[in-house]
Amino acid sequence: MPNPADLERHAASLLLLALLLICVSPGPAAFAQTGPASAQSERAAQIMIEQAQALIETHQYDAAAAALKTFLAGYPNSSYVDDAYLLLSTALLNNKQATEAMFYLEQLMTDHPTSPLIGRARVLLATAHADLGNPDQALATLAEARSLEDSVEIKRDALKLSGEILITKGDYPRAIQAWLDELSLTPDNEQPDVRTRIQSLIKDKMDRKALHRLRDTYPTTFPGDLALIRLIELYTGKGEDHQAERNLRIFLNRFPAHEYARTATESLKALKGRLKASQFVLVALIPTSGRHSQFGTEVYNGIKLALEKGKETLGLTSVGLIVIDSETDKALLRFQLAEAIAEYKPLAVIGPLFSRDLSLVAELAEKTETPFLTPTAALADVRRLGTYLFNTSTSFSQQAHRLADYAVQYLGYSRFCILYPDITYGQELARLFAQEAKQFGGEIVAIESYKETDTDFGAQIKRLKAEDLKRHGHAKTVPMSKGGVRVVYEPGFDAVFLPGRSSQIGLLTSQLLFYDVKVGFLGNSTWNTPDLLRFADRTIEGDIFVDGFFADSPNPTIHDFVVRYRLRHQVDPTSFAAHAYDAARLVLEAVTRGATSGRTIRDQLTRSPDLPALSGPAAFGPNGTLDRRLFVIEVKKGKFVQVD
Repeated sequence: MPNPADLERHAASLLLLALLLICVSPGPAAFAQTGPASAQSERAAQIMIEQAQALIETHQYDAAAAALKTFLAGYPNSSYVDDAYLLLSTALLNNKQATEAMFYLEQLMTDHPTSPLIGRARVLLATAHADLGNPDQALATLAEARSLEDSVEIKRDALKLSGEILITKGDYPRAIQAWLDELSLTPDNEQPDVRTRIQSLIKDKMDRKALHRLRDTYPTTFPGDLALIRLIELYTGKGEDHQAERNLRIFLNRFPAHEYARTATESLKALKGRLKASQFVLVALIPTSGRHSQFGTEVYNGIKLALEKGKETLGLTSVGLIVIDSETDKALLRFQLAEAIAEYKPLAVIGPLFSRDLSLVAELAEKTETPFLTPTAALADVRRLGTYLFNTSTSFSQQAHRLADYAVQYLGYSRFCILYPDITYGQELARLFAQEAKQFGGEIVAIESYKETDTDFGAQIKRLKAEDLKRHGHAKTVPMSKGGVRVVYEPGFDAVFLPGRSSQIGLLTSQLLFYDVKVGFLGNSTWNTPDLLRFADRTIEGDIFVDGFFADSPNPTIHDFVVRYRLRHQVDPTSFAAHAYDAARLVLEAVTRGATSGRTIRDQLTRSPDLPALSGPAAFGPNGTLDRRLFVIEVKKGKFVQVD
């Protein structure tokens, strides 16, 4: 609902315009009309209308309403009746009596459809709808007023009020568009007023996401410039220099002649100067644009937290961070990376995030002797691409090994089935788990796959059962309470490995139970999301999965990291953030142990057996992947609980 004060001011401005439109004719009258209006009665009507106007102008709304109701009763045939309806509605709106105001406005529009005041009445009717908490009806009425009226003033008022109502709905882009439409109808000398309104909305109401949309909607025109300036202010204030720099460069490219261009140029110089003055520099090669930008943000947040922790505990008070967008053109990306490495001599590069990009940077890493640590790539053997490549993510092989080890050695499981999504990661996890289970002495009874779009897994489950019945499963008949018997299936295996997405696990487990596959369910890191508890509910109670990071772990180091992250970002850290934290932290640790160049950092990372990862002491294996102890997590009473 619009701000009452704003609507009151708006109604007052409408009133003043309405008063200017009222046409007066001479002719006094001091008695109630019973026939056609005479000159004398019209003069009397004019006087009463003018008195009512004066009462409204002095905020005597009750007195004005009473006088206008008397007028309508006494002069039903006057040419001023439509004026009276409009003024009475204005008085009532100012007196917070929107319902009654609507009655008189509708009366005006019904009884006087050709009145020149109809457009003004529609705008007031929209105000009444807004006051009564009906913003959509108000907007529809204003759209009607704009389309049916020729008056520029009415169109402007309708657009202004539309913007105010849209703000109450939180629809800032449409509010700005309404005011831009209003701006196009506004004389030059009044345009600063509208621009100031738009500027205040951008500064006071819009968050980063909305500002990004606004920036891209108006790339080279007003208010795209204001959106960029506001983004620069926000990112600078938060210490996110890479985002501030990116938007500064965008601004200078799009608005080179803008009055803010000089300030933008000086700000860029200052950012570069701070980097140059840093004792050490890291580069983050992450997606800051495109559909993977959220992953880039999580990684960046982890790196920043590691730098802050390094200042506190390692005495590294001057570590600069350069961020390069990995989603740019590959040739440009190679150039930017090479230029940054040549100019700033970074200790290491955190990134890239995806396996496909590792081959792109491997040659540069070797040539410049710069370690690259990917915190998220699925490729386990990064070392086959180069000796300067490292991986701090939790690999599929690590997950399969840990899960099979725990299932066989601790839970006592020996026979398994696998039901996996038929895509690359599902195929790889199924293969690795089968391999690891066999190495621990287990048996794979059956393996089935499904498409990620599937919702009915009955066919796959029946095939699992059929294969099991050939080996270890049993089917027995059980008498039913109402007579007859039913065949009950007793699985001959202990668990099903389900390396699927959380959104499908609930469907899988509920259907497995429906088909009497009442065994343990095992999962991997894709289970580690609150969504799993919502989708799977009670069907996974007591079941386990593994991951390299668990936000609710009692581990003091992880607890400290999670608390810091929550305080800074108001959300729990993801595994991307945690593994990026590890990557940056391990580089800084190498510096405190005496490493001063890319080569010596590589050597420290390669040889150290006790690197301080979040989960505990860790070491990089021959394949360049960080060998850390993975957490075993159980679903217990609707929560995730670390059990090992």
